[in-house]
Amino acid sequence: MGVEKMPDQRLIHYYENIRQQAEADRAHKHHVTSGPTIREYADRLRNEMIRRRLQHRPIDWPSSLARDRGR
Repeated sequence: MGVEKMPDQRLIHYYENIRQQAEADRAHKHHVTSGPTIREYADRLRNEMIRRRLQHRPIDWPSSLARDRGR
């Protein structure tokens, strides 16, 4: 199922789980959210949440794993 077809609550739930894991990664230096796939998925969820005007907090990715913003 694409993010476009997810119910609001599921979309929020998936996004929030990724955000919480990124926070845990930052706090404990354990990098579960280090792969580009999880970040791409989080971006897709976030974009859909913005489109639907759903409230959400941004994901603060661990600084050692921050994406190159220049791409």
